[in-house]
Order: sequence, then structure tokens, then C-alpha cells
Amino acid sequence: MHEAKVDASGPKVSDLDVTDRVEFYNNDDECLPLVRCVCGKRWQPWDFIISIYRENACRCDNCGRKMYFRLGIQVFEVVDD
Repeated sequence: MHEAKVDASGPKVSDLDVTDRVEFYNNDDECLPLVRCVCGKRWQPWDFIISIYRENACRCDNCGRKMYFRLGIQVFEVVDD
């Protein structure tokens, strides 16, 4: 687990990046369907959805972890060989 970086609009210092410890499907705007929690609990797609808003973090009914997500964008320039 990696401690999340802080910026003016980012997660709090105590929030942990657990991206590599969960499984999820593609997001739909402000919703992300998790299919596996850090604790191993599994759901069918869209049965457990987390929000982009920290104040609306969703709690796993198995372990009690509260989770939310953030989107990241990378822009690439095509360089011909």
C-alpha cells in the first residue's frame, strides 16, 4: 500500500492507495463498480459501487473499509519511429 500524495484537491494524508489490491470494472462518471475488496470480499458487477467523493466513501459490508476513487488522465504524443 502506498500513502496517497496530498494536493489542494486530493486525498488526505492518511488515505491509502489500495488500487492494486482491489478489482473493478469501468467507471460510469462518478461511480466505480468494485468486484473485489482489499479483504477478498467479491461482488457481482454493479452490486457494490464507490464514489469519487471522499465524503461519500462507501463501506465494505465485510471488513468495514471505506473507499472512494479518483480518476487520472495521461495525454500522449504519437512519435513515429
